[in-house]
Amino acid sequence: MPERRRILALSAAAVVSTAFTTPSFAQLVDSVTAPIRAVHDGPRSAVAFFIPEKDLLPESVAFDLKDGSFYVGSARKGKIVRIDKAGTVTDFVAPRQDGLWMVIGMKIHATRRMLWACSADGEDLEGFKPHDGRATGVFAFNLDTGTLIRKWVLDEPGVVHGFNDLVVTRGGDVFITHMIDEAAVYTIDNATQTLSVFAHPEGLKEPNGIAITPDERTLFVADATGVVVIDRESRVSRRLQVSEGDDLGGIDGLCWYRGSLIGVHTASVCRHMLDEAMTRVTLTEVLERNHPLYDIPTTGVLVGDDFFYIANGQFDAVRKDGTLKPMDELNEPAILKLPLK
Repeated sequence: MPERRRILALSAAAVVSTAFTTPSFAQLVDSVTAPIRAVHDGPRSAVAFFIPEKDLLPESVAFDLKDGSFYVGSARKGKIVRIDKAGTVTDFVAPRQDGLWMVIGMKIHATRRMLWACSADGEDLEGFKPHDGRATGVFAFNLDTGTLIRKWVLDEPGVVHGFNDLVVTRGGDVFITHMIDEAAVYTIDNATQTLSVFAHPEGLKEPNGIAITPDERTLFVADATGVVVIDRESRVSRRLQVSEGDDLGGIDGLCWYRGSLIGVHTASVCRHMLDEAMTRVTLTEVLERNHPLYDIPTTGVLVGDDFFYIANGQFDAVRKDGTLKPMDELNEPAILKLPLK
């Protein structure tokens, strides 16, 4: 980021941060006695940084523990940008490099120095032309050089494929949500380097965010109606239960955090506390809602006890003919920092 831009971003962050007041806290209870919902009033998220590229249309963010850099994927440009500790923004993966389409979910394996990205052809991509079927892929890049290590692509005439999000285990196995014509969870086996279907949970609809427990035995997959829990060894799945009035449908970004799931909803970020058996949500804490910078919040990444997430994907800015609204109607992408403790 040029020095002037970086100073403006830091100044804006300070303005947003100091304008916040200590939030009040309220609990709503169910018909028995247990609290099922907790709501914080007032913004709690502060600006971490802005990206000076209004037409980026960011969808995903990842973090490198080794050097403190953030990586943001662009659905519009088909590229990945890097924001270093000093706030400097550069293209890490160039637009459409190695056949990238929209960059959607991303994860980093810091010790193996790999950045994994889901990519899919689609309407938000600059220059997209409607055609018979759509391709999708999982791309693995060298985190130190930005060069492609390998990619796995699904491309069949008449079939609309769409990898959405992924998680990577310590051993290098990858689990990926697939939506559109097929609702499924795919996997890339580290030993064989092959892409295959891992599970077809019953009733799975438009799977999106995916998370994994620290012991790597259980997967959580967000879809249009809630969250599906999958046992990694048996591949048996079940629905995560919620109390009456609670809703897990339509979550985009999903992360595991200290016995709970952090979910990015349409206009809020919530912490969903789970029981010990991970069968039901015992408490939903609304950490943030209707933040003034929200314009389709998408996904986030945990850095210690802080959640960094994209506030404004701005996907509604894409017109039906594929063009964007005028630049003066767009805002710079904002990454917000939300403390979880």
